[in-house]
Amino acid sequence: MLAESVLFSQVTLSWLIPTAVVLFGLVIYGFKDLLRFSLYRARAISSVCFAESIRRRVLWITPLAMLGVVVISQLQRPLDDGQDAIRQVIKTSLFATGLVVTVTAIILACTNLPKEIESRVIFTIVTKPTTRLEILVGKTLGFAKVSLAILLLMGVFTSIFVHARAWTLRRIIAQRIDAGLVEAASRRTYEYWRDEGLLTSRSFERPVQLEIFAKPPTDQETRRWFFGSSEGEILVPFRITPQQLVPAGGEQPGQAGAFLRLLIGYDRNAFGEKPNADLPIGIAAPTAPAAPPRQALVRVDILDQNLSGLVESKNVNGGQPVVLTDPTGMKEVYVQISPEGAPNLARSPVFYVNIVGLSAGTIYSVDTRSNREPAKNPVSLIIPPMNQSGQAAIHAPQDGAAGDGLPASPLFRSRGGLYGQQLRGGSADVAPVALYKFRGSEPPSRDQKTVSLEMKLGIERSADDVGDPDSNLTQLELTFLNKTSGKIAGPVNIFPENNRTTYFNVPREAVSGGNFDLYVRNLSVGHYTGMLESSVALVAGEQSFEFNLAKSLLILWMLSILVVVIAIFCSTFLSWPIAIMLTLMILLGHWAVEQLGGTLAPGMGNQVVTDLFGTGGSAATGRVVSSTVEAMTKMLNTLGTVLPDITQFSAIDDIERGISIDTSNLLNPLLVLALFGLPLLTLSYIFLRNKEVAP
Repeated sequence: MLAESVLFSQVTLSWLIPTAVVLFGLVIYGFKDLLRFSLYRARAISSVCFAESIRRRVLWITPLAMLGVVVISQLQRPLDDGQDAIRQVIKTSLFATGLVVTVTAIILACTNLPKEIESRVIFTIVTKPTTRLEILVGKTLGFAKVSLAILLLMGVFTSIFVHARAWTLRRIIAQRIDAGLVEAASRRTYEYWRDEGLLTSRSFERPVQLEIFAKPPTDQETRRWFFGSSEGEILVPFRITPQQLVPAGGEQPGQAGAFLRLLIGYDRNAFGEKPNADLPIGIAAPTAPAAPPRQALVRVDILDQNLSGLVESKNVNGGQPVVLTDPTGMKEVYVQISPEGAPNLARSPVFYVNIVGLSAGTIYSVDTRSNREPAKNPVSLIIPPMNQSGQAAIHAPQDGAAGDGLPASPLFRSRGGLYGQQLRGGSADVAPVALYKFRGSEPPSRDQKTVSLEMKLGIERSADDVGDPDSNLTQLELTFLNKTSGKIAGPVNIFPENNRTTYFNVPREAVSGGNFDLYVRNLSVGHYTGMLESSVALVAGEQSFEFNLAKSLLILWMLSILVVVIAIFCSTFLSWPIAIMLTLMILLGHWAVEQLGGTLAPGMGNQVVTDLFGTGGSAATGRVVSSTVEAMTKMLNTLGTVLPDITQFSAIDDIERGISIDTSNLLNPLLVLALFGLPLLTLSYIFLRNKEVAP
């Protein structure tokens, strides 16, 4: 009920209130002026505003901005002479463009109306058959034209300057390659920049899931494996209501505690042993199979939907590791969640059972047939009854994502590092494998025989990994399994650099159909690659840089129109200096509330009281301070909801990274402009109509 009420309030603030303001202000209050509205008169006023702004030489600010971009670009120190250098140029140019157009719009729109009222210039307009609505619409159009002129000038400059800079950088790259001045680790990337260019605008398809296994999963084998030594783990999601946690004969959720039933197998693994130096990379020396260890240990944690601790470790199996004794995973093992910890399961709409392998030289397995055979669920939640005559409730894993009513499959993960989940390097027969699942990721329909992919990883090295970096590159082995055709492509070997994009091509048949799996192995012993779902992308399409730049400038123009509307609204009832300050506060209000984040969460009042007075303060004073802080917190949250979200006008991030701006990036700012700009323009009309601006 709480979630539904919050959703209803958000819909009310987002749609109903703006619609009501526009209908009341124009259809009811200003119906006569709406009938008399003339676009011809509004355009005439806009032409006067535009001409007056040009006479004030506002366009002279653009050469200064261009000069600043050139100077700053020369002073920057990029990480490389290629992609990072051109990205900094694009970022600097568009930031200067947005700053110039925003500041100009604020100053012009905030000062125009108050100065016309003060100098009585507006008398000659309102005494003629011109409505206040036409005056406001005309001024908005006029200042929007000024912003458009500035954007066109800066856009032409940005296009010319960026292309010139890219051409210069490509010449430098080619000269460095020919002179042998590029390190071996970077040579392939530099050759790509030299051949393909630096100005790219691409659309990408991302994987839907990333998992890391101890063994490559196959359709023929139903068991999936993860590592021990605290390097591997599985996450099993549960979606349980508080009512389902109430035991038979009980009244409160988790009153009788709970149990987790585990079906987990294990086996010995040689991962981490030194490979035979006489054999090529990826080939391991033959070894006799060893018997599984007698027992293996795992740790069980209960996490909330944000993967933070939900139940204290002392309340899960008494804070002790769980001992497994059956390598086949057919023997049930029970883990107790104490009555003190079980009620916490109801605090999160989705919680995860996290199982971490602890034993060194061991890999663990679970049977994925549990999707069809619930009795083989690797993890089940059991709610015991309050008395022996009652019936225990058994709940299967479920995250609600699939929507088919089947138990959810475990998510296989590895230990987290600086750059994501760590994929440890080793020989091909024992090293872990990362699996990226692409679904519906159709490559561009072209006649080319290959398809481009990009990969950006972070690389960490163990303390004992020393030597010449050029002779100790990180080597990844990539294999593609086309789920549509069943064909396997690869292996493809690449040598990624730390936190730099690596480009490579694969045969089109490896990804045709859009449903394929990408297997990644790290073959470099002592190297750890950080893997994220966003680390790999399939290039789905390309477009010209100029078209992408035009979309970026269009977003900035919509932002400038919003700024003009807010500035005109503030100037209808305030002097221009105060109007400028209020305009900035309205623009930055939503962003500021978002930056405060958890500071504005409910319960902050009690925390402030504790920080100020400790436990020995006056109860009355504490209640006053707490209620005041809570009221201010609620007010700021409400204010942040109704103020415009300027983060929707993101015009730099995508084009800077070489990503084509998606349609949603254009629709979102347009929606903000409609839901906030139109009501505010209506309120401006109401204020101006009731303001004495002429005798």
